[in-house]
Amino acid sequence: ILTICTPAEQLGKTALIVVDVQNDFMETGSLPVPSASEILPVVNQLINGIKDRGGLIVATKLYSLEQDWHPPNHVSFASNTPNGKAFESKTMEYEGETFAQQLWPDHCVQNSKGAEFTTGLETTKFDIIVRKGSNPNVDSYSGFADNKYFEITELAKHLFKNQIETVIVVGLAADYCVKETALDARKFGFRTILVKEATRGVVPDNFDSCMDDLRSKGVQVTSIQDQRFTTEFLF
Repeated sequence: ILTICTPAEQLGKTALIVVDVQNDFMETGSLPVPSASEILPVVNQLINGIKDRGGLIVATKLYSLEQDWHPPNHVSFASNTPNGKAFESKTMEYEGETFAQQLWPDHCVQNSKGAEFTTGLETTKFDIIVRKGSNPNVDSYSGFADNKYFEITELAKHLFKNQIETVIVVGLAADYCVKETALDARKFGFRTILVKEATRGVVPDNFDSCMDDLRSKGVQVTSIQDQRFTTEFLF
């Protein structure tokens, strides 16, 4: 008996999560990630390959796709903190809890050009866009929740609703939003894979240690050149 799998049967339980590939994180943005644009060919290859085989494509945007989407008065902006300087850490308080907050240049402000997905990203294949970071009082690196878990996004609900078992995480930046999204994916019980050519870090020198940390916590770090990965998910 010859069984032929349809694309949906091949990758129907897999989702690609594209994290925060937005203008402000490109090399000319307000919070540039070094060599960020280099990930686009690999990210697009994954979008097209996984979509063609029936997988789910989710993007996040700062404001989970996963997309950073900050209000202008966001707590993470150095411009909103008296004597605040970008890349410094300050102690903040919210809902009776104190925590260290990394300060950043203003970025991905709601309805700004910087918050838009970058040109060249294959956005037409996106099935779902998840916005995060809209609470002005707490930062949100992960596509699943804010940094202190005061609020949970709809990302996990979308994944469970679509009976997803495996998530592949790519995007920006490796040492912050991609890392935290991958770690939360593990916490929610998903098999989690990160493709290292499809991400870059804010601090490139910390990239390898970041990958080691993810591996130690159950995230599978792989390469687009790994034949086992491409056979399972692309070809």
